[in-house]
Amino acid sequence: MALPKKKERPRPIVPMLAYQADPIRESVRRLGSKWTLLLLRDLSFLHLAHFGELLRNNPGLSPRVLSRRLREMQAEGLIERVEDGAEVRYRLTSRGEDAVFILLAFLRYGMKHHASKRGR
Repeated sequence: MALPKKKERPRPIVPMLAYQADPIRESVRRLGSKWTLLLLRDLSFLHLAHFGELLRNNPGLSPRVLSRRLREMQAEGLIERVEDGAEVRYRLTSRGEDAVFILLAFLRYGMKHHASKRGR
C-alpha cells in the first residue's frame, strides 16, 4: 500500500537584490583583480610611491598592466595620483587605508599557515 504523498511547500523566493548586494562579493570584485592587493601592500607597508618602484617590486607585472591597475584603483577611490612638477607619486586614500586591514588578515593567515613552507 502506497503512502500518501506529502504536499511540498513552495520555496520562498529570495530577492535577487540581497544576493547582489553581498559585501564580500562586491569587495572581491573590486579588490580581487590580479596585482591590486600587492600594489596596496607596496603602497601601505613598503611605502613605495613611484611607478618604477612599484614595477620593480613586482616581477612579472608589465608596465601596461601596472598603468591599468593604478587607473582602476584611482577610479575605485583606493589611491590618488599626486603630481608635483615632473614627479608623480601614488598614495592611499582613506578608502585605501581601510583596505589595509584586509592585507593584515592575509599577512596573519600567511604567517600562520605558509611561513614554514618558504624555506623548502
